[in-house]
Amino acid sequence: MNSARMFLFILLSAAPVFAQREQAVQDGQNPATILPRRGITRPSTRPAGMEALVGGKVPPDAPVVMLERPCDQPRKGVRQSYCKSVVTRSELDGLIELLEPNASPAARRQFAINYASLVAASGAAERRHLEKNPAVAQQLQMQEKLIRMQVLANALYRQIEADANNVSISKIEEYYSGHLADFEQGQVRRLFLPKPIATASPQSSDTSILKAKAEEMRARAVAGEDFDKLQQAAYEDLGIKAANSNTKLNMVRRTNLPVGEGAVFDIEPGQVTQVLDSPSAYVVLKLESKKILSLDEAKPGIVPVLQRERAKQEIRDATESGKAQFNLQYFGLASAPELFPPPQVTGLAGERGTQSDFAKRTAPRRPMLSRRREVTISPSTPR
Repeated sequence: MNSARMFLFILLSAAPVFAQREQAVQDGQNPATILPRRGITRPSTRPAGMEALVGGKVPPDAPVVMLERPCDQPRKGVRQSYCKSVVTRSELDGLIELLEPNASPAARRQFAINYASLVAASGAAERRHLEKNPAVAQQLQMQEKLIRMQVLANALYRQIEADANNVSISKIEEYYSGHLADFEQGQVRRLFLPKPIATASPQSSDTSILKAKAEEMRARAVAGEDFDKLQQAAYEDLGIKAANSNTKLNMVRRTNLPVGEGAVFDIEPGQVTQVLDSPSAYVVLKLESKKILSLDEAKPGIVPVLQRERAKQEIRDATESGKAQFNLQYFGLASAPELFPPPQVTGLAGERGTQSDFAKRTAPRRPMLSRRREVTISPSTPR
């Protein structure tokens, strides 16, 4: 669905909450002189140069859409009056900034046209008093209820996000002192003999032969032989086809290594681990150097962890305040779904920065029209 259609869909969903301003004016009057300013003030996130492409030098309080129609009840003895629905640039820009701040000029233009059509069509419906139709009245009531819940739910997620992003220096220092081992960093050599391999030599598929070869390579590594040459020799002996025999891991952290391999930081620089037996390979590691990151160096890695923990706590508190039971047969589910999906805390990755592996794995699916976790309920938008 393109941006313009999505804009219109959201406007149609939210139409009951948009107030239209009408003023009875005589022919020739300038509506801009009698209508107060009324816009949504938000910092613009539009790319540089966007201002010149949409609106140019049109003042914020200038009308950009004016819809005119005869008033329902002209005053007695006065010629026909006309009622005008006026939308100023600040109002239209405010709506666009709220829904899609980075919309292209073409999408903004189409949004304005769609909005004018919406104002005109809803005004025509009101003149026919369609809101008194029982079916229409029921639909208005239902959509107003859904929109109110959407706004409140989004406010909750924004509050959770803001609270989670507020990490004190004392909490950072406390976490750092309690997890010093996680901030060890060093130069590591890694000899890797994979188990499930397709090779030219049948003997390499025998794990006992692989284990013996790994022990041989370890003994030679302890004796001081180069890891790259050992890796290449082992692959040649076992018939493993591999283009890259580089074994050097530059400034790796304990937490970045696969489970079990972090033990390399428990030995002293220059030492070699025992042969490590993982489900997929036999591994031998050598620690060449190590150090503990300073607090300033570790801080970028600590903040996302504390933000994630704070967000989880906020979600737990919200969950405890509102529990639900689901009819699993009706939903066709084996277990109850999450009542409060976890929000995406922007600080977990830094504002528009590079996401950590954890943030990428745990980030919830975000709607098309929001940079934050927003709740949107509609029949055409799966949740």
